[in-house]
This record gives sequence, structure tokens and C-alpha cells, in this order.
Amino acid sequence: MKEIEISYLNAKHQTVVEECIGIIKEEMYFATEDVDSGKYQDFLEVLNSVYLYSNNFYDTMLKDESSAVYDEFIFLIPNMIFYTTIGFLTALKNSDNKDDIKIYLEKIAFSCENVTSELADILIDVKEKRKLERIKEDFQLSNN
Repeated sequence: MKEIEISYLNAKHQTVVEECIGIIKEEMYFATEDVDSGKYQDFLEVLNSVYLYSNNFYDTMLKDESSAVYDEFIFLIPNMIFYTTIGFLTALKNSDNKDDIKIYLEKIAFSCENVTSELADILIDVKEKRKLERIKEDFQLSNN
């Protein structure tokens, strides 16, 4: 499977999202350990779809300078990973592993919740920086 390079807003965004991805991959590795062969690889393919969607969003939507677009993008990967993971694990759940699956879902939900709060802080920084850049730009225009 080819490694997909993911687009990010900045280095902080990259660090937080990549840490999240690492945690989720680890949890999913163990969650799929006792089910049909190849399920972890199937999950990695799902992640690649998430990355492709995120990159497409970055390439097409971030040309729009609106705050809502940045808000959506910064949370996109963790949110999509959370929901696809829920679906993936639910499909693997059976009477033998239902308690284990519940524990993995709780761990993944907790991890994604923590990432969301970290990303909210980054988003505030990004918005403040963009606001200051616009003020500076407006000031320079008014002085010319």
C-alpha cells in the first residue's frame, strides 16, 4: 500500500493529527487481532480514503478564506477517523468480542476527544494569525 502524504494547515496541526493517527492505528491493530485475517489492512485502506478526502478538501476548499472552511478542515481527519472506526469495529463485533470492541471504541473516542481539544487551540492560533495579517495588510494599503 502506497503511503499518502497528508496536507496540513501548519506544523502543529501535523503533529497533533499524526499523533492521533498513530494512536488509532495501534488500537485498531489490537482490535482486529482476533478477527478475520486482513482486517487491519482493510482498515488502513479506509484510512487512505480519509487522507485522500482530506487532501482534496485542502486543495479545493481552502482557497476560500472563510473561517468555517478552516474550522471544518482542521477537525476533518480526526472526525472522519472516529466515525469510520466506529463503523469498522461495529461491523467486526460479535458475541465473543463485544466487550473487547466496546473497550476499543471507548479508547478511540477518548483519544479523538483529546485531539479535538488540541486542534481547537491550534485553530484559535491560526485565526488570530490570519486576523493580524489582514490588519497589517489593511494598514499597509492605507499608508500607500
